[in-house]
Amino acid sequence: MVAAAAPAPCPNPWFPMEDGLTLTYRAGRSSELVLATKDVAPAPDGTVKATLAVSLKGRSGQTDLTCDAQGVRTGLGGLEGTLLSASGMDVQVVNAEGAAVPAPSVMVMGGTWKNSLSVKLQPPAKKGGLRPTIATTFDKEATVVGEEEVTVAAGTFKALKIKNITTARASRPGAEGRSMESFMWFAPDVGILKLTTDGETNLELLKVDRPNAKVKPASIQGGAKKKAVKPAKG
Repeated sequence: MVAAAAPAPCPNPWFPMEDGLTLTYRAGRSSELVLATKDVAPAPDGTVKATLAVSLKGRSGQTDLTCDAQGVRTGLGGLEGTLLSASGMDVQVVNAEGAAVPAPSVMVMGGTWKNSLSVKLQPPAKKGGLRPTIATTFDKEATVVGEEEVTVAAGTFKALKIKNITTARASRPGAEGRSMESFMWFAPDVGILKLTTDGETNLELLKVDRPNAKVKPASIQGGAKKKAVKPAKG
C-alpha cells in the first residue's frame, strides 16, 4: 500500500490567507472586531507571507503573517497578540514562539501544539500622565478535542473544537502565573468561528467577505443542498 501524502502546509485551510478576505466578529458584548488579509505573497519555497489588518473599537493595527511547514505564525504571536495590536497600547514583542495555527497535519482529533508570547505594553500617551511599562508572558497549550457542527451569526459550519489553557504571568523570574481555560472553533477555509471562556462567548463570527467568492460547501450554507435536476424526456 502507498502511504497517503501529508497535506501541503500552505495554504492552510484553518487560517486562510486570501487577498481581501475580511472576517467580522462580535467581540465581547457589543464591540466589532475586523480581521482583513492583504498583500498575500507566495514564495518559491512554498511559504506564503501576508499582512493581517486588525480593527477593534475604532482602533487599528496590523501584523505580519507567515505560512510555512510549522503552520501560520503572526508577528505578534497568536490571537492574543493580534488583539493587543488594536488595543490602543504600544506593543513591543520581546519573544514569540510557536504557530498561531499549526500545520493541517496537526489539526486532527488529539492534535496538540504550544505557543508563547512575551510582550511589553504601554498605555496610550496622555498629557502629563505616566506611561508604566507592563511586561507580560502568555503561554498557551492547545488540543483538538472534538469535531462538531457550530452555528454562529455567519452561518452553520462543520468545525474543529480546540481547548486552550493559557497562562499569563509577569515577565520576571519566579512570577506566578494565572491559568485560564477557553475553547475555540475553527472551520476550514474560514478560520476562527467562536471563542468562549467560562461558557461565555467572547468572540463570534458575524460575516465573511471574500472578493473572489468560492463555491461554499453545504455546511457553510446551513446544510442547504441543491436539488437534483432530472434529465429531460426525449
